[in-house]
Amino acid sequence: MEGEVMEERNAKVYSDEQLASELKNKRAAGGGAKALSIAGVILVVAGLMTTLISVAIFGVILCLIGALVMNSHEKSMKQQIGDQLVRGLLESVFEEVDYQPTGHISGSVMDAAVLPVEFHTVEGSHDVKAVYKGMHIEMSGVTLIQENDYYNDDAGMWETVKGEAFKGQWLVCDFGHELSTELRVVARTGIKRLFSGSVVKTDNEEFNKKFIIQPEEEQNVRDILTPHIVDCIVAMSSGYGGKIYMSFLKKGQLHIAIQTEQPFFTLSRGKIEVEELRRRYQSELRWFTDFLDELMWVDTLYLGRESSVCVQFEQASEEEEEL
Repeated sequence: MEGEVMEERNAKVYSDEQLASELKNKRAAGGGAKALSIAGVILVVAGLMTTLISVAIFGVILCLIGALVMNSHEKSMKQQIGDQLVRGLLESVFEEVDYQPTGHISGSVMDAAVLPVEFHTVEGSHDVKAVYKGMHIEMSGVTLIQENDYYNDDAGMWETVKGEAFKGQWLVCDFGHELSTELRVVARTGIKRLFSGSVVKTDNEEFNKKFIIQPEEEQNVRDILTPHIVDCIVAMSSGYGGKIYMSFLKKGQLHIAIQTEQPFFTLSRGKIEVEELRRRYQSELRWFTDFLDELMWVDTLYLGRESSVCVQFEQASEEEEEL
């Protein structure tokens, strides 16, 4: 059965030129569907303003048709990119690959990270479950949706407003061993907040400007955030462009969330160059695996190993930080 599935998957393999043409056609069709939806919205507004209910109803129908066609083409593009490009790259880096182009990490998994992102529902794509050098990993692009209820006085009823709380990439690694401590590395956001207690700082001033460390046990922060790992995090944040959040959980997991408008394995605007897509997708995998490789050199990562010197602590009773 497994052989039949693999044979069916590999039955139709596109050349780079064929794949670029297919993706271009699907993107054009999706653009046409979007234009149809916009036309529908215009008709709905015009119909309501002129009390021509039939025009408004026709506009609603156009909106629904456009949305269905657009979603269908987007799903088809994700599937095709996954089958023709992403799957092969994943299997060259990871073992035991379970790849779902239209799937995503579950909300319950992300809840465990206890990162400062509140959400109610999750959307996403390109879910990857695999094994890397004995460690189980999962990664996907995600959009986290927050829902807020409010009372509409004009309508005389409660309504729910949905908004995007986070968009980007989410990665999870299970080391299979209990970590020496639990901590979070949180990107500064520009919002002023009041802190009391200890402010943990490293010897890397650029890191201190970009991140806040939220430790469970201050004296053990240095077990994970060695000077080299601190430098690696700074390099990641400089090279990637998005805000980075990390959660090291004592039970043996690492969560990395990167807030960016470009989730995993997306198409860039403009001309579709398959080889350029392949290089970009390889880079998206490499920065994650490179960081895991660097962590493996940290002698004090796991519980029970000796400590190393790397961070200093500054006490502050009430200090206003610029996040």
